[in-house]
Amino acid sequence: MHHYPIGSSYQLKQDVQALNLFLLIALLLGTQIGLSDVLILPTLVVEHGEGSFLAAYLLLKLLFILPVLQAELVAGRIFRTTPFEFGFVSNHPFWARVFVITLLAAVTMTLAGNLFNTSWAVIFSVDGLRGDLLMLRPLDQNLYWFEQSQNISRIMTFVIAQAILLMVVGGLAWRGISMIFAAVIPILLAFIIWRLPYIVEMLLDMSWLLLSFEDFVAAMQHALTSSMAGLFIWYTLGTKVSDQLPTGRVIIAVQLVDVLFGVAMLSISWDWISAYGGEVLQAGTLLRALAASLEFVPIIPMALASWLGALALTGVISSLPFLMLVTQRSLSNYSPWLLSSTVLISLAISIGLVLSHDGFSPLTWYGQTLYLFTQQLGQGVLVPLLSACISIWVGWLIWPNRVLRQVNPHGGIRYFFWRLELRFIVPIVLGLVFVRAVGSLLSINYLNVILGLLIFSFMLYLFRLLKSRAMFPTL
Repeated sequence: MHHYPIGSSYQLKQDVQALNLFLLIALLLGTQIGLSDVLILPTLVVEHGEGSFLAAYLLLKLLFILPVLQAELVAGRIFRTTPFEFGFVSNHPFWARVFVITLLAAVTMTLAGNLFNTSWAVIFSVDGLRGDLLMLRPLDQNLYWFEQSQNISRIMTFVIAQAILLMVVGGLAWRGISMIFAAVIPILLAFIIWRLPYIVEMLLDMSWLLLSFEDFVAAMQHALTSSMAGLFIWYTLGTKVSDQLPTGRVIIAVQLVDVLFGVAMLSISWDWISAYGGEVLQAGTLLRALAASLEFVPIIPMALASWLGALALTGVISSLPFLMLVTQRSLSNYSPWLLSSTVLISLAISIGLVLSHDGFSPLTWYGQTLYLFTQQLGQGVLVPLLSACISIWVGWLIWPNRVLRQVNPHGGIRYFFWRLELRFIVPIVLGLVFVRAVGSLLSINYLNVILGLLIFSFMLYLFRLLKSRAMFPTL
């Protein structure tokens, strides 16, 4: 591989120096904060084994997702070429551009899902903070949810408002986005410290059940989902990070803060979701459980108000990291149309999600709604595929000494295990998530797939055998 910077050397040096340690921490942490740990994690914990699932999720997050994120940061520091630039300067332009198109497809699908989910989160937070959810009887709660699901214009308004906000913030580029994240960090840390005693109380209250293989795969897929923006952005961030900046301990600290924030939010919502009697556990289940818990509550508790505020804030900032892929000074000739086209395509997909979010939508794929299809394709297929490619690239293709210069601690047994994970364990685990998502998208019969692979392998072997014996010289 060669190093092909597009911008001038002076501009690249200026960009790298501008990203100091504090801004690096702010950006890394900003890419990790998302709605998945707030809305999805509690339902998964209840459904898949409570404390055991939470422990497995935290372990996978720190031992499997962290090496992938560090690999992306290391690769970015080595090559100093962003993914979009790579599509124009690579020695293999066709495959490089296929990679860029795949990346942008994953970004637009994930961003569209964020716009849709954040709209619901903000609507619910606004109604909750205004007291509209207090003292509602079960029938009134059902009427509330029915009215919200039918109020397409309100949801659409929030989706379009977010898209406009992203276009405006995108003009601020990296510096503006990092300042927004830097302002959020003190609030985040104060919230975590406040909830620490309640986290301990929640862990003692949980049951610890034996996990099945499906529980493990669900934990792995959620660990991927909760680090979605990081899996897109950390390579690009690495292109801006100076070689002199320490990154090893920073990455561990960022992951720990991200995990603690999710568990802190869970400590508030645990009582609602664990007591809720619904059979189907989805992201919306948590919001329904919250509304049910307020049936006899006349005043909003402080913990609930903080949860609603954090829900809205998390949703609003969760889309900002994706802008960093398409707002770069070295791409001044491409950034305006790349930013606008990315946001507009995401907006169009998100509008489709709004129009087809219920089970009666005519837009379906193998019986799945457009929302579920987009989620599975973006987060279950494209992201694991891209992440596995990065892991294999750093683990197998980049010369070890080049990687070693970028890793903290330098050398030793921990570096050996990190490299081992990138080469074998991470691709296998990501492959399991990928196969599971593809199977759910296409309703695949795995026995037929195995049989097809065996037949294909036999035909390929037969073809090579005939060719090697020169029975058909023209082949």
